[in-house]
Formats: sequence, structure tokens, C-alpha cells
Amino acid sequence: MNQFRIMIKVLLLCLCMVACNDKDNSLIPSEQEYESEVSSDYTELLNKTAPVPVEYKQESTFKGRVVQIDYDTKNYVDGTEEMRRNTAYVYLPYGYDDTSNQRYNVFYFVHGHGETAASFFQNENELMYKLLDHMMENDDMAPTIVVSTSYVYGTPVDYYPDADPYCKALPQEQVNDLIPIVENRYHTYAQNTNIAGIEASRNYRAIGGFSMGAVATWYALEYTLDCFKYFMPISSDGWSLGRFSGMTYPVETAEHLANAVRSFNLSENDFYIWACSGTNDVAYNRIWAQVQAMAQLPDVFSVSHLTFHEQEEARHEFRSLAEYLYNALPFIFPTNK
Repeated sequence: MNQFRIMIKVLLLCLCMVACNDKDNSLIPSEQEYESEVSSDYTELLNKTAPVPVEYKQESTFKGRVVQIDYDTKNYVDGTEEMRRNTAYVYLPYGYDDTSNQRYNVFYFVHGHGETAASFFQNENELMYKLLDHMMENDDMAPTIVVSTSYVYGTPVDYYPDADPYCKALPQEQVNDLIPIVENRYHTYAQNTNIAGIEASRNYRAIGGFSMGAVATWYALEYTLDCFKYFMPISSDGWSLGRFSGMTYPVETAEHLANAVRSFNLSENDFYIWACSGTNDVAYNRIWAQVQAMAQLPDVFSVSHLTFHEQEEARHEFRSLAEYLYNALPFIFPTNK
């Protein structure tokens, strides 16, 4: 174990030196052709993503709809009972019918720094909206409702690491206040939306997030594993042991998360982490270092529970999300489920 710790720290030093030279996040990744297809099963820790079909970036004939939900919640950051309002946006696939018996999986997504819950469906000329429409139309995934959520309390913080307490509090807010509203209002697999009902339906629920949203996703794994089965952290390490601790202390972070998972006493293979980042993403080294350390604990984080997926030349920018979702969602919610 000591040799592994030393090896990880040396590797991190080298990787950080490379990452520091990558200052330009604004460039559009170059287009490349890939022969790979979206996989329905993974046998290796490291995997490559397949590109999004060009037509999936165009408007679909069969458009879903997005509904705004304003809901009451509390200030979970300070631990007070102070009430506040938050907003989420819910994507309902084309053909969703309140009178139908069709049940839907639910994917909760958390935005990155400087964005809001509305950003997910608006950015890049509604790219994610179009992607979801085509994926639903072509049965790439089982019927799924997508909820864009926010950790922002009032005015967003200027320095993104200062949002850490809000990211940490978000999973509790979701379980206590948002999930009951969404999954009571729409046709999901939750038979009821008290805590017992939410836990009983966790197999049909996933959470993911980009950048600071990934920090929130790692916290969801730590604190609400009994309410979500699938986790999709995109381009950030976990900060359970402090800011950037997944990169700085990957072994300790991995052990901390393993102990958190063990504390839930879940049955074997009862959760999955679909982690990802781009090869030109400034946060690639942060999340990859942590994932590699986690993989050294196969009793908890075997390839049956944890895989990492890299997008060639993708940078730390919103447009990269489409390829991650295109690859991850059919695996998380397959049509034959």
C-alpha cells in the first residue's frame, strides 16, 4: 500500500505539471471519426466514448417538453430551518401521458459553476434537449424523465470552490424536497414518495453532474446511496476530505468512499459509478487519479461497480456533455430493463 501511495503521488505530480500547461478551455474540440459503438457492457476500467450521431444534434420531429418546477426547501448548508425556494426543470419525453400506465426512470442532473438549472436545456442551442428527443425517439434508452437541478442558493459564488458546501447539501435537499415532488407528480417507479418509497425505487434513479455538479454527485454517493443506484460524475474528483482531495489524496478519498458505501450494507453489485472526462479537460487528471485509486479496492469498486470513460480531445466545456450522456444513459437505463 505504501508503494502504491508513492506511485500515485509521483503520477499526480507529473499529471498536474501537464495540466497546468493547458490554459485554453475555449477551443472547440476537433471532429474525429470513431468506429466504436455505445457499449452495453464493460469489462475494463478505462473505456472510450462513441461520438454522437450528427442528426442527434438537430431538432427532432418528436419533441418532448420541459416543465419548470418551483419548490420549497430549507437551508441545509447551515443546518437551520430557514425556508427558501429553488427551481428545477423536468424533461418529459414525447408522448408522455398523465393518464398512461407507463412508468419512467428518472435521471437527476446537476450543472457546473456559473450555470443554473435552466442551462442544461438551453445551452448550445438546446443541444441536450435535441439529444434526449432523438434518444427517446430511437429507443436508445428506456423511457426516462430528466430533471435539471441546482445547488445555487441565491447569488452564485464568484470562486467556484466556495460552492462546495452547497454541493454537499444538495443530495439531502433532493431526497427530502425535490424527489417527492417530481416522482409524485409524474409516472415513475416510486410507489410512494416517503423515504421508504424512495429507497425502494432506487434501481430506477440516477444522478450525475458536470464539474461542481460532479462534486455534488460524489457527495450523493457518500450520503444518499440508498436513494440512487447510478452515479455519473463528469470531470471532477470528490471533495469529501477537502477541496480537490480526490486528486490530492486519491488513496485516502477512495478509502473514505469505500467505507461510506460499506456503511449502507447494500447487496453486491447494487450500485454503479459511470465516471468520465475528456482527454483535454483540465479536470481529467483530478477524476482519473481518484478513480484509479478506487479501483485498487475491488471488494467495493470492482469493474462491476465502477468504470471510467474518456472522450478524445474533449475540453472542460458544456458541449462535451452530449457525448457522455449519449454513451451513459443507454447503459444506465437500457431498453430491455
